[in-house]
Amino acid sequence: MKRMPEDKLIEKVVLLGNEIRRQRQEGNLQSISPPTIYGYQALVRMARALPHLELQQIAMVTLLGNASLEDRTVAMGLCNRVFGLRKTQNPESIKEANLF
Repeated sequence: MKRMPEDKLIEKVVLLGNEIRRQRQEGNLQSISPPTIYGYQALVRMARALPHLELQQIAMVTLLGNASLEDRTVAMGLCNRVFGLRKTQNPESIKEANLF
């Protein structure tokens, strides 16, 4: 899998954080904590350490890690919009992914 340049990755991570905040203001994604700089750093570091994983998978265990079953569909939509479409659209595949 081709690695994204560092500045582009950071840009996308911040965009995802902004989208999470916007969704929370609209009443969605209430099961997810508001994004923090530490969450951004965790996503970027994990993306660098585990380049074989899709960014959507990493986002779902970092910034979007506490999403309820109802919020996972919205969260996956955000990831797809920010990072591009995934090969599999099943939110359950994130739970089953072996990240470590």
